[in-house]
Amino acid sequence: MTKRGWDGKTYDRIGTPQLEWGKVVLDRLELRGDETIVDAGCGSGRVKELLLERLPDGHVIALDGSSSMIEAARERLGGHANIEFAVMDLLELDLGDRQVDGVISTATFHWITDHARLFEQLHAIIRPGGQLVAQCGGKGNIAKVLEQAYALMA
Repeated sequence: MTKRGWDGKTYDRIGTPQLEWGKVVLDRLELRGDETIVDAGCGSGRVKELLLERLPDGHVIALDGSSSMIEAARERLGGHANIEFAVMDLLELDLGDRQVDGVISTATFHWITDHARLFEQLHAIIRPGGQLVAQCGGKGNIAKVLEQAYALMA
């Protein structure tokens, strides 16, 4: 994965579009409340707050390739006992021998250029029958923003 410089505090402040996309991802995730879920590209932790509400007896593994993002997520969620954080490249996933019930991801996979390797890594950590629920940046994500920008420029 290409290393990118991220500022977790700034991302947290301006990441409302990503939070809204994350809500849609979470709505698609089927949970009992006791699962272990990886958040692949956890950002500053805003989506994790909502995920933790749905996992009262579960566990979240928050992964991000940016130490600044992990730091911001820790500041936001560090008091929760059922969450762990790790700076980790998604192309080099290492959870030891653990497998998880699911993986969620919002606004992350489009930054990764080797999708075959990414999905191979994700497949290796998800239990049989587990879930992968993701949203990737792409056409239409910022249509309303572009429409308003073009209107202002006109």
